[in-house]
Amino acid sequence: MNPADQAHLKAIRENDHAGLQRIYQDFLPRISSLIRNNGGSIEDAKDIFQDALIVIFRKAKEPAFELTSGFYTLLYGICRNLWGNRLQKKSGNEVPLPEDYKYKAEPGLGPLIAQQEENQLFWDAFQQLGQDCQRLLQLFFAKVKMAEIAERMQFGSVGYAKKRKYQCKEQLVKLVKADARYAELATKA
Repeated sequence: MNPADQAHLKAIRENDHAGLQRIYQDFLPRISSLIRNNGGSIEDAKDIFQDALIVIFRKAKEPAFELTSGFYTLLYGICRNLWGNRLQKKSGNEVPLPEDYKYKAEPGLGPLIAQQEENQLFWDAFQQLGQDCQRLLQLFFAKVKMAEIAERMQFGSVGYAKKRKYQCKEQLVKLVKADARYAELATKA
């Protein structure tokens, strides 16, 4: 692995701000060109780029991870796969991609890409919740005890806090299941 590839992986693993800035400067324009040339916007490119970095971060944290291609090759391939998946889900059909557009992912990346898509679906639905539900669920996800949640949210009792948590979770589940991406992800599982 060349020193630049090692530096990029290290920046991602260690969440090094300066190193991540270099990755954005070096590679986002090329990824943006890829996405825009295939029907996307600059915002789509930024989203896909960020999602790809998260996939690489998760993979790079695995002890057995070994980069078998150049860093940019990996990043580009993940971005192509994520964008291709997004286009397919938007259209509801198989999206015909040129053969050179297809990328054979590093071993084990398929599940990480699918996980990232599930996470995006969850957080998109989460953003549709009201502010109170978002705050309550954030506290719950942070493993704050229900008594403290009731106090912070100024609920009258722990019982009411539990009832609101249940209602918010149910609303979140409905939002996730109502999203067209949910059916697609469910059939892949």
